Amino acid sequence: MKIFDVMAWAVIILAFAISGAIAFGANNSIYITQSGTALTMNIDQIGNSNVVGTTGTRATFTGTTITVDVDQVGDSNTLAATVAQANNTSFTVNTAGDSNVSTITGGGTGDIAGTDFDYAATGDSNVLTFVQGASAAATSGNQDFAVTGTSNDVNVRCEVVGCVNSWTVSGNSNDIDTTQTGNANHSITGVITGNSNNIDVDQTNTGGSTTGILSIIATTSSGTIDIDQCTSGC
Repeated sequence: MKIFDVMAWAVIILAFAISGAIAFGANNSIYITQSGTALTMNIDQIGNSNVVGTTGTRATFTGTTITVDVDQVGDSNTLAATVAQANNTSFTVNTAGDSNVSTITGGGTGDIAGTDFDYAATGDSNVLTFVQGASAAATSGNQDFAVTGTSNDVNVRCEVVGCVNSWTVSGNSNDIDTTQTGNANHSITGVITGNSNNIDVDQTNTGGSTTGILSIIATTSSGTIDIDQCTSGC
C-alpha cells in the first residue's frame, strides 16, 4: 500500500496512476489536508479498492479559488472529501467501474460560496452522497450529476441559497434522492432514461417570495417518481 500526505498553499498537482493490469493498482491510499488559495489538484487512481480520504476525514480543502479533479477507474474504490470553507470552488469526480463509493461534504465547518460540483459515474452499484451547506451558510451552489448503469444510488442534499441541481440518469434500477431546503430559490432539472428507476425530489422554500422549480423529462417503464414541493415538512 502507498500513502500520500500533502499540505499545500498555492498550486498542487498530484497525479497518481498505475499502468498495466487493473489488479496491479489495488489498495492504494491518498490522504490530503490543504489550506490556501489558487489550488489546482488532479488525482488519478486506476485499479480496485483504492482510497482518497476516509481516515480521520483526511481529504479536506480550505481556501479560495480551489479546483479539484478526481478520477477513479476500477471497482470498489472509495472517496471521502470535505470542502470545509471555500469560495469559488470547482470539484469534479469521475468514476468508471462498479461498487465505488463517493462522499462529498461542502461547507461542513464554514461558509462556502460560488461552488460548482460535477459527478459522473459509469458502471453498476455506485454510490454518491453529497451534502452542501449543512453546517454553515452557503450561497450559489451548482451541481451536475450524470449516472450511466444499473443499480446506482445518488443522494444529494443542498441547503444553499440559490441551489441549481441538474442530473441525467441512463440505465435501470437506479435510485436518485434530491433534497433542497431553506429560504432560497431552488431549481432542479432531470432527464431519466431506463426502466424501474426510483426518483424522489423534495424542495422546501421557507421564504414568502422564493421559488422552487422542477423540470423532469422521463422516458421510462415501471419507474417511480415522487415529488414534494412545500414551505415546510418535506
